[in-house]
Amino acid sequence: MKKLIVLVLLISFAKVFAQENAMPNKEIVSSNNNIYEEVDKMPEYPGGLNLFRKNFSQNFDISKINGSGTMKSEVQFVISKEGMITDITVTGNNRSMNKEMERTIKALSITRWKPAEIKGYPVKYKFRLPMTMNL
Repeated sequence: MKKLIVLVLLISFAKVFAQENAMPNKEIVSSNNNIYEEVDKMPEYPGGLNLFRKNFSQNFDISKINGSGTMKSEVQFVISKEGMITDITVTGNNRSMNKEMERTIKALSITRWKPAEIKGYPVKYKFRLPMTMNL
């Protein structure tokens, strides 16, 4: 009888002090609207990031930029769980360059990305694209 009680207590303690499963519940992740900058799997543009940069440079119209010298801008946008570009913001020291960067990203936003993932679930991801030009 004592052995049975000891066995039951050991099993109980093992169950009570065991680690919880670290995998998130699918409903919790799918309802999560956080925007991440660090993910397990980066978002993917169809054809790769180099093709995205190539398409960006082909659509970017340098003739619309006023000014000379070194100009720096950064465009940030969110790649949604569905792979769409949303929430475009541009910061920089040249207004015309900022407008052209925003126009170019909007033109490229028709292409659907493969979304970023955390633990196998799609999440929103903040993408940054800095640009420096010497005119």
